[in-house]
Amino acid sequence: MTNNELQQLSSDFFQNSLDSSPTSAIMRGHKQYFDQIEEMTDETFKKETKKVNDFISRLEGINAESLSNREKVTHGMLEFALSSNKDSLLDRSWEFGAGVSGFTGFLIDYNQQMFVPDSESADMLLKRLELYKRLYTQIAEVQKIGLNNNRVATERNLLRTIDQLENYLGSSLEEDPLLLINFSPEISESFISDWKEKAKKIIDVNIRPTVLAYLDQLKTEHIPKGRTDEHSGIMWIEGGEETYLRALRKYTGHKDITVQEVHNVGLSEIDRLKKEFFEIGESVFPGVSTPEEVLQKMQTEPSMRYESKEQMLQLAVDTIERAYKPLEEWFTVFPKSPCKVLPVPAESEQHAPPAYYYPPLPDGSRDGTYFLNTFKAETKSIFEAESVAFHEAIPGHHLDRTIAVELQDVPDFQKYVASTAFVEGWGLYSEQLANEMGLYSNDVQQLGRLGNDAWRACRLVLDTGMHGMGWSRDKAIEFFKANSPIEEINSEIETDRYIAWPGQACSYKMGQLKIEELRRKAEKELGDKFDIRYFHDEVLCDGGITLPILENKIDTFIAKHKS
Repeated sequence: MTNNELQQLSSDFFQNSLDSSPTSAIMRGHKQYFDQIEEMTDETFKKETKKVNDFISRLEGINAESLSNREKVTHGMLEFALSSNKDSLLDRSWEFGAGVSGFTGFLIDYNQQMFVPDSESADMLLKRLELYKRLYTQIAEVQKIGLNNNRVATERNLLRTIDQLENYLGSSLEEDPLLLINFSPEISESFISDWKEKAKKIIDVNIRPTVLAYLDQLKTEHIPKGRTDEHSGIMWIEGGEETYLRALRKYTGHKDITVQEVHNVGLSEIDRLKKEFFEIGESVFPGVSTPEEVLQKMQTEPSMRYESKEQMLQLAVDTIERAYKPLEEWFTVFPKSPCKVLPVPAESEQHAPPAYYYPPLPDGSRDGTYFLNTFKAETKSIFEAESVAFHEAIPGHHLDRTIAVELQDVPDFQKYVASTAFVEGWGLYSEQLANEMGLYSNDVQQLGRLGNDAWRACRLVLDTGMHGMGWSRDKAIEFFKANSPIEEINSEIETDRYIAWPGQACSYKMGQLKIEELRRKAEKELGDKFDIRYFHDEVLCDGGITLPILENKIDTFIAKHKS
């Protein structure tokens, strides 16, 4: 019997998540939101806080013990989502965040991923464009409030955002990135041409002047007060230590973990990986005598770099095609959507992360997409080609995120709300799983696998070091370079990402370790009854669940298969 209260609460929560974030709603295929955009005002935040508290009260009124196992998962995910929303409203990170990808992340990247299914939606999108003026005016205002309360981004991330803004304004109106819309083939060319002329007027009259005003505010008011490289961490802003601890516990999936504990896990993992790293490094670079020499070779040898953007993209395509072949030996549930490979949009590639993944739309109008950053491809590491593809695509995010979106028997919110520790933990686990599946083509790529594992271990040390222990940006970068094979350009981009997004970088390794721990437990207790296919299906069959929920599910899985 279905718990009606839980079902209704799940539905109400999902509807509110769409209403409060029209951009997310559009990205999920809800066309009725094409003429809307987010509100960023104190009044909006107060209203949202009240809604969240009301949802929490309703959830607390439901007796979790009376629920079925599947409903208990839904109850736990609602608890997680509401707690995360409450913390976000409390932390007010929009006051001091310049963002991971700054201006382009919201304004350009999302815009280019929106699928416009018909002319009606296209007309609605013009109204949305008109609202960008309001949105960026509001962003400027809330960041002024943060500025007045000693809550400001780092000078370096502010400069990064300024660079993006200037690049945007430097583009011609005819080639404005906001015109790069993914229109349905059913929409006529003449309609699209007319639409673009109308859009250009809105961009010229509304958006670009607002962007220019925001740019001026950042230069004249924020830059003089921006946090220096010496004070890169969130601990240096008002209320920063408490904010970071909440973020750390949310992103690691551990409710009571401390800064020092996460830091120590990172150091321990780096030490653990050195022996295997050196053994494979000896076969790739004959004559090396230390792990440090292997790292140095990986960072400096020309053969360790891509030859071109084209080679970078082709290797990704080839790797994903190869990864599909043995899936049936490891899973029984598969995504329906194919996985395509695209370069990161040129407008944002300079400041974007090395790679990322967008899940498909449930109606099939957008495929799952692995975005690869081909900016200055000749400077980037070819030994990461396969491990990154396995992480972002198959058997990584294209499985966990797409299977979640395609679930039929869970509340809608559960398809999209996800624990970062689970999602990124699965991605990193997948890099190691691919090795078990026999997918790595040579020792160079194996070395990349281990190097990427060390990279994620470094994140634990760097993130806690900067945000919880007072490390400078330079100290973080030097530690990065000394303990991972990451190239110079990415060490800086990645470090600035950790600065802008406290705690998130810790999710990968902590999630991976928990999934590996639970697998070992299941293997040990089930013995000959253990089947890796059903274990993986159990991990993925409820969406991006929290690590405590995952642990309860695996305990139930073990008990079921023991009998």
